[in-house]
Amino acid sequence: MSRILLLGCGHARPPLLARLSHLKRRGHDLALLSPAGMVWPEAVPAMLSGRIASGAALLNAMDMARAADMIGIDDDVMGIDVKAGMVHRHEGDPLYFDIVSIAPPAGTRPLPGTEGHARCYDTRPLSQILALRTALETRFEQHPGRVIALTIAGGGVTAITLALAVIALADRLGGHVGITILTRGRLLTGLPERAGVRVLERLAAHGAILQEMAPVARVDGNEAVLATGDRIAFDLFVNATGAAGPDWLRGSGLTVDASGLLMTDNFQQVAGRPLMLAGGEAVRVADGRHPGWASLAGNIEALAQGQSPRPAPTRRPPQFIDLGGGQALAWRGRHWTLGRMALWALRWAEGRWLL
Repeated sequence: MSRILLLGCGHARPPLLARLSHLKRRGHDLALLSPAGMVWPEAVPAMLSGRIASGAALLNAMDMARAADMIGIDDDVMGIDVKAGMVHRHEGDPLYFDIVSIAPPAGTRPLPGTEGHARCYDTRPLSQILALRTALETRFEQHPGRVIALTIAGGGVTAITLALAVIALADRLGGHVGITILTRGRLLTGLPERAGVRVLERLAAHGAILQEMAPVARVDGNEAVLATGDRIAFDLFVNATGAAGPDWLRGSGLTVDASGLLMTDNFQQVAGRPLMLAGGEAVRVADGRHPGWASLAGNIEALAQGQSPRPAPTRRPPQFIDLGGGQALAWRGRHWTLGRMALWALRWAEGRWLL
């Protein structure tokens, strides 16, 4: 029987763990190696907007492992010795595996001047977003009537969702925020064009300043310095320039892209390592396929039973943006809808976040 090791809090989803728990009854050893404390990713927009308490976004990966009758190891990965089939961790002896699945949390691409800056926040790890909400609440309380200048570097869905959530938080608390979004290229290129225009119109209606082709080169003091040399002052700054993989992936000799994201083939297998699978936000599957949880769990099962894995899906699941005012945007591929029905679908999806 196989020793199956799940690396990273990306596996901490009860349906995934429950689906794999039957492998233990078949004689396989299963263990989840992850820090216990984690942030519920799907709850972050609701938390940042003030719709739910910050504490409601906190979960315990070890509790999930125990609920699935699986060994939970509260630790983090230092590196993988692929040839020896061994994982080095920060505390305790190395762990050996026959089959390993990798789903670590992503970080954020580094931006010079932001590391250790008291007013700068990254979109990953997600605990940074909890800290951003606290900083905004503090400023709204200490400086009533003052407009808090928030600058966001990045023009993707994450940056726009964050901006809309901050606007909702300010409305809920009676605060005032002035948002500037700076992006290297065009805004919301991943959305259907007309849908992206509608979202940007909503932001502009709230007074947000949207600057395309304005990449941030670095942060200097309390100013974002653009590649052109122009400077934009801020009270708070968010780096939403994209995901980056943890350093230990590259340090373990695994194939990563320029941002350190782990590369896999169509079957979510790491190149040249058929018993090593990967999924989640720190992974890039070949041909733009989705590194989803259902396909990852199915392929772990297949390998444990000596079967061939299946390709990851080519289509991503539906995505949502809460626009405020009782409306949301929902889209999948080039199809989209905006309105109250989309908001209802978003609230239903939030209730099923673990799927």
